[in-house]
Amino acid sequence: MAVVALVSAKGVGVTASALALALSAPTRTLLAECDPSGGMIRNGYLQGAATAAIGLHRLAAAHRSGTLAEVFEQHLVPLDQAGGRLLLPGITDPAQAASLAGTWEALHTLLRVMEQDGFDIVIDAGRVVVESATRLNELHSPAALVRRADVLLLVVRGSAPSVASAAPVVKTLREDLDGHGTGSGALGLLVIEDGPYRPAEIGAHLGVPVIAALPHDPATAQILTDGGRLRGKLSLAPLMRAGRSAHEQITLAATRRRLQLAPRASWSPAGVSHV
Repeated sequence: MAVVALVSAKGVGVTASALALALSAPTRTLLAECDPSGGMIRNGYLQGAATAAIGLHRLAAAHRSGTLAEVFEQHLVPLDQAGGRLLLPGITDPAQAASLAGTWEALHTLLRVMEQDGFDIVIDAGRVVVESATRLNELHSPAALVRRADVLLLVVRGSAPSVASAAPVVKTLREDLDGHGTGSGALGLLVIEDGPYRPAEIGAHLGVPVIAALPHDPATAQILTDGGRLRGKLSLAPLMRAGRSAHEQITLAATRRRLQLAPRASWSPAGVSHV
């Protein structure tokens, strides 16, 4: 299993991409909507099925009262009828983001517990919020989650404006991950193929490996963003088919990353013992 975080330099389809990955994954998946600008899945894809009484914005109070671990799973709602894909709905007002500053670390621990229980974790971290050119903003962003993800995907479109806006964010993410996270080796690109530039060109220009690509499929993206009656037919859509392939590529990248970070076992010749 893996923990994958998605971010963007601007609003370029992070939520639709995160939903596509979560809904098309062949594994049990938890999508945590941690965008500090506010969640949209509750009233979009779920069409208001989840009430404001549950979600990320309630967990800060639970953390302060010492009940976070006890109530955490009460704030998860199903994304599908089978219940194998769950959502932690995001905040309902951007003003609530500051109240979560002390909760992100504890939330990271709970997400890792879910991962150990057999869930893939997809984190929609929204637009990158920076404190300086070399550091993420820790007060108003889920920096603790972004820094500790097995794979951190910067979502970028194949257009000149999107690539240009991504360049300074790449620099900030690298510096921050090397200084405060598990290292910039976790950083990769998720390219939405919307524009004249191909994924390989974008990766070469930004100096970041392309982990996966998703097609420009505005009809399906609108359903993921706004919901609607066609939700049951999503599995056949180009975006969802590509999501299944992307899941395999992202999982492979996460596995490689963990192997790179794993402590190397000490070796000694057969028959030689160390005192």
